[in-house]
Amino acid sequence: MARDGIKVVDADGHVQEPSDLWDRYMDPAYAEFGPRCDPTRTDNLFSVDGLTMPRMFIPAPGREDYRRSLVGQWNARFASQFALGDRGFSAPSYLEELDREGIDRMVLFPSRGLYAAAVEDMDGAVSTAICRAYNDWLAEFCSADPGRLVPVALLALHDPVAAADEARRAVTSLGMHGAMVRPNPCSGRNLEDPAHDVVWSVLEELGVALAVHEGSGSWMPAYGDRYPRSYLAQHAMSHPMEQMGAVYALTVGGILERHPTLRVGILEAGATWLPYWLYRLDEHVEQLQDVPSETGWLTRLPSTAFRAQCWISCEPDEPNIRALVDTIGADRLLWASDYPHPDCSYPGMADHLWKGAEASGLNQDELRLWAGENALRLYGLT
Repeated sequence: MARDGIKVVDADGHVQEPSDLWDRYMDPAYAEFGPRCDPTRTDNLFSVDGLTMPRMFIPAPGREDYRRSLVGQWNARFASQFALGDRGFSAPSYLEELDREGIDRMVLFPSRGLYAAAVEDMDGAVSTAICRAYNDWLAEFCSADPGRLVPVALLALHDPVAAADEARRAVTSLGMHGAMVRPNPCSGRNLEDPAHDVVWSVLEELGVALAVHEGSGSWMPAYGDRYPRSYLAQHAMSHPMEQMGAVYALTVGGILERHPTLRVGILEAGATWLPYWLYRLDEHVEQLQDVPSETGWLTRLPSTAFRAQCWISCEPDEPNIRALVDTIGADRLLWASDYPHPDCSYPGMADHLWKGAEASGLNQDELRLWAGENALRLYGLT
């Protein structure tokens, strides 16, 4: 299906899970602790561990206008799918959309699942069971056409050893092509905490990608939380700022130093903030290069480590994409649709990519990398 001879691989699409996923797939020993979803809702509002999320959709006096606007737009765009209830957003419907949109492959991440274990102090056995159920469902979903629907496992870091075991199972038994974690602090630990090395080691050993993906409105610490009266602020800040923290954890925090063959994707946060952030981290490392407590474990500048092991998704209409490519290289840029979430450029997702590349002055070789070849390399696809 390659467009203009260029393969189009969506590095970050999303499934829209049925409301009864955890009712059907959860380990019976933990069934009472699974997420509870109302099958009549089309805003992904659900409860888990006694909490309701996403938080920005929880009804609140004087705030209904936000939910009504965002969800209204979403429902209008995908009305035919939502009208089918749990039969909507099926694997066959995704394959039809890929054909219509001119996309060869879509790498799939969760929607409800992005929040299903996103409670800071959730019991590790429960969060692992939630992820395991999602991964079992996703593997079945993608079996409709595993060549085009590419599964990435969901992990929660409350119990790192259990998360590592689930990563191994998901890759070796279910055929997953990577595993995602949230960038937020979990159980009082930041991403670079050595307790998580057991997870990164398994992914490195298996040769699959680590994908870092945020989602605003969870019950985990987030930068936007200091603006509780503005959902706009919470959403605008959470994705890039949490991912800036993840880039620090990966580079200065030492994850990439300790795992030199680990491949990492930074997703759904834009990317044109990255050149400045790498510059600033490099500057601080150089200033403190003779302070062992701050940089003693580093053998590379953060920018060098990032360019060697990381990829990042970029929206086609972001400003300064040319500067981004010049900083990290065209071979580090990913295209992602965010389908079928409210802010995806649907219909015309691939068209959006082509227009963005032209507006930024990218040549055909650079577009080829951005459109798909980089994603193939990150996720180990052929």
